[in-house]
Amino acid sequence: MNAEANNHISGREILRTVHGLYADYREPMAARGKTATIIRVEAAGHDPVDWQARANASRISAEQKVANFTRIGLHADHLVLPAHVTPAQFAAAIERANADPAVTAIIVQQPVPARLRQFVQDIAPQKDIDALTEGSEQQVCATAEGIWRVVQPFTRDTPAIAVVGAHGFVGRGVVTRLTEHGHEPLQLDLGDDLNSVRDVDVVISVTGSPGLLGPQHIRPHHRLVVDSGFVPSPDGGVAGDISPEAKGIPQNITPVPGGIGPVEMAVLVERVIRQELHADLAPWQYPGRPYQARTSSPATTARTAALAFPKPTRAPRQAAPQPADQPIHQRGGPARGNSQGHER
Repeated sequence: MNAEANNHISGREILRTVHGLYADYREPMAARGKTATIIRVEAAGHDPVDWQARANASRISAEQKVANFTRIGLHADHLVLPAHVTPAQFAAAIERANADPAVTAIIVQQPVPARLRQFVQDIAPQKDIDALTEGSEQQVCATAEGIWRVVQPFTRDTPAIAVVGAHGFVGRGVVTRLTEHGHEPLQLDLGDDLNSVRDVDVVISVTGSPGLLGPQHIRPHHRLVVDSGFVPSPDGGVAGDISPEAKGIPQNITPVPGGIGPVEMAVLVERVIRQELHADLAPWQYPGRPYQARTSSPATTARTAALAFPKPTRAPRQAAPQPADQPIHQRGGPARGNSQGHER
């Protein structure tokens, strides 16, 4: 294993663990015969290169959602609309999913052409599991929630945190989670002086701008760097917000691919189980990894390393068979509320 891989936080391992925790829900979920509708609009051949790259990332994410929903017994309907789809056709697809009682969740993959964006708000709030609408019953999107779950065990001593891309859709959700837990993150965006991230303890980048942060930004004292970028390249590779030269510098980092993408899927799996089977399902928790804080004692590091994934209480709603109960270490009650076959 090379030095860079030694500091990786495996989102794929988190996702595998979560699927193991929820394995007993597969049969009850399948028995309900419910569907998640995933709507995606293809890019046109004449679209800008960056738009086509985002559309390709959307395709990969949609395929991963299909794989993960299927794994928990939920049927996944991946509806692919052509680039020339009309607003009326797009709106009709959402309305059909809204009206179908078998559809428990609706996700519209991003990006969506400007002419169609207003219709995303028509998703029924109770079916909007990814917080795409203003009326969603979820507080933040699954990616932002997943980022918070990874960051949380690294924040017990109230470290300095920077969010790069703080004003975007995912970034706003991350800031929401951080502030509601008592943190005051440094909020940065493209065009700001990004050198200030050198002075924090935790760096979260959600811009989707390949190689935005390099060795001049990422420092060895960074206990955690979260890279939520995912931009496929024509040669088949994938780029994140952190440049390849900087990935081996921090103490811990989420890789691309295989980092936050699978964690996003783990959140979506939890949300559909909570929606269909177990309304009081406690959130899964990432245990964290050892790190050395700039002002911490070795005991702080050891305590972080000793944490472990909890096992959920398995008590689906009465309409479905009930798997055996198992205890869970729950902190703060159930969490309120884009998936991975070859995980991002």
